Amino acid sequence: MATKRTVLIVDDEESILQSLQRIFELSGDFEVIPAKNVEEAWKAINNTLPDLILSDIAMPEVNGIEFCKMVRNNEITRNLPFIFLTAKSDQLLEGIKAGGDDFIIKPFNLDEVMAKIEAIFRRIKNTRELVMQLKGTLEDYSLDDILQLCHEKSLSGTIVLYNQGETGKILVDKGEIAEVIYSDFSPTRALDHLRMWNSGLFVIRPDDIGLKPELIKRKLPKATSPKLNELIPVVEQILWWVGHRDLDQHIQVNSFVRIFESPEKKINFLVYPGSTAYFDQHSQKIVSLLNSIANVHVLAITSASPELLLNFQNFNEANKKLIYLTSRQILAYMKPLGVNPRYVKPTDTLQKNILKLATDHPLQIINVPFSPEQESFMIYDQQSRVLFSGILFSSFVDFSQSGRLYAVEEDWDSVRKFHQMNIPTGGILKLAIEQVKKLSPSPLIIAPQFGMIWRGLTVNQFLERMYYLETGVDLLLDQSSFKQVDQILEACNHLIVHVQQLFPFSWIEGKLKQDPFLMAKCQLGNEKITKIFGNPQHFFERLLAILLRGEDDHIAGQIQVFAQKIAREHDLPSSLGEANQENGLTEFFRNV
Repeated sequence: MATKRTVLIVDDEESILQSLQRIFELSGDFEVIPAKNVEEAWKAINNTLPDLILSDIAMPEVNGIEFCKMVRNNEITRNLPFIFLTAKSDQLLEGIKAGGDDFIIKPFNLDEVMAKIEAIFRRIKNTRELVMQLKGTLEDYSLDDILQLCHEKSLSGTIVLYNQGETGKILVDKGEIAEVIYSDFSPTRALDHLRMWNSGLFVIRPDDIGLKPELIKRKLPKATSPKLNELIPVVEQILWWVGHRDLDQHIQVNSFVRIFESPEKKINFLVYPGSTAYFDQHSQKIVSLLNSIANVHVLAITSASPELLLNFQNFNEANKKLIYLTSRQILAYMKPLGVNPRYVKPTDTLQKNILKLATDHPLQIINVPFSPEQESFMIYDQQSRVLFSGILFSSFVDFSQSGRLYAVEEDWDSVRKFHQMNIPTGGILKLAIEQVKKLSPSPLIIAPQFGMIWRGLTVNQFLERMYYLETGVDLLLDQSSFKQVDQILEACNHLIVHVQQLFPFSWIEGKLKQDPFLMAKCQLGNEKITKIFGNPQHFFERLLAILLRGEDDHIAGQIQVFAQKIAREHDLPSSLGEANQENGLTEFFRNV
């Protein structure tokens, strides 16, 4: 079913409004927004961006010609098709000069109106910028949703935001932010402010590729709740989630079927066999996709996790010739459970860690020892740009998250807690992330063994933070510094309270999220920092630096006065001068 187009009709004569509204609505192809004057029309535009404007010229206060100029001078409405209604032909030239696309002479008839509208939309089909642009409201899609869509589609172009008469622009290059323009703010501060807009309009104008309008008409992953008892496509037609969610469990096991196909060969590749306790649920989804679990050709076992080792037997019974992709060390655990070594492809014997499938698809093996077992590894599927990360990059899932498959910002604490409990030391994470950084092309999706799948902006955001994460024994080291934790935590929260005299906590939280180091070192809750992890040295200075970043001298000066007073009260080292300088965020990933 085609999406209806929206027409804004502006006329101070009630009979004309009703007549035109009836004409459009009876056609079944249009939704109508009526307005009696320009003030009403502009209020309507602030809520919904129409596909076409039909406006009378002769109206009290602001006439149709001035209204057309307003539309053409506004960044977000400049390209809207605009048709004048008039009873005076001598006004037509002035209307066209103001930016009108066409006109309808009163009195009009049904056929004439519809012919004009159809002609306008035929022209739009040949107008590059109008065809390619996507639009929506910030109530339905946050700026982060929009940026995630641009990232997923590697889009280059311009995002225009409009809210209560103010306009902001974000230029993106292959899905990454290239420039942010709002008021006279620095790019960093501009992005902070635009992220806080929760109402208004947006338009995405790609430079050189067309996106289908339904990509923005539908809800983005953040706003949807896939039915997790069903087969779910992760990458259309080639990768499927066949896992299971049990609301009573804190650990939720994933399982994926990747279908590799060439003209001569088809390989059904299962990554993680799932949980023994839920084999029936896993197998039902696999059967719905492949007709039988015997049609699984290759099973990847990425660690010696009991969840993986026990459940492979169910697949082995269904297909005695099932091939296993695993390491020789993991094979040693599997032998007593009945696996035939003849059907094992060892990952630690591959040249350059590349496995070439019979379909000519390459898989890159990434060894990540002690994650948490010594023999653990990840698998990178270069074609789909999915990284099967094993236990690394997993997360806990609580009841509130159980209806979602994809991670969002609010899931960071679940990711952090999982790794702090299960990974022996943060050095393992650094080693793994450094290898992920070298992957080309870079992964768009991270599919772990447990918990939420990462995709879009979440991939870079979470990896940046995890690079600084302290886990396991890290949290027990340097005991002397722990004496300062409560003191520094109290000082940080005093600073937050003072800064809230200038900005809401959402602004402070947005600042914190810009710094992956801070997000890795602390936990937020109830509009304060509730915990600092590991060595707290320099945490207060780092917090101050990120609050000052991008602010003008007046705001920065006030925040510094707060900080210096608090530092003296809490007897913190006097090193706050460094916060005035660039805070030295590691340019480890894009968009740090």
